[in-house]
Amino acid sequence: MQPPDISKTEQKRIQARGFKGFLNDPDENGVQWIKRKEDNACFFLTKEKKCAIYPVRPQVCRLEPFTIVDYDYKKNTIELEFNFPFAECCIGTCDQKVDPPVQEIGRAAQILVQKILAITANDLGLLATDERVQSETRSRFLRRVVEMADLQL
Repeated sequence: MQPPDISKTEQKRIQARGFKGFLNDPDENGVQWIKRKEDNACFFLTKEKKCAIYPVRPQVCRLEPFTIVDYDYKKNTIELEFNFPFAECCIGTCDQKVDPPVQEIGRAAQILVQKILAITANDLGLLATDERVQSETRSRFLRRVVEMADLQL
């Protein structure tokens, strides 16, 4: 259900910055994910806890420190929550002096929902505009929330 961490376009922008070898080998679905360090930190997180690719970071990173918990296609709304435990290491999440880039986060959420709609449409062999695809996409988000809650127990 989850789209790859980065698109081909985002991958090229990162490579243009001189980064190489930051993707894992393709998984069973042919999808490549950004590598993690031994401590499970992001490949691009520096010793100073800064993002080495911040200006060209992918949409999934622009959404941080939030994660999508619901997509209500009937009301055309996307619900976000803090992405724990990852939000704890995001600069600005505990600093009340920093205003989150609301428009950027909202746009990233919209792009990710569109990617997941496309994946779901492909899985079902239907158009992304089909209500069955939209309903299944919402179900996938809600199932993910339940799975994450089970992991945190």
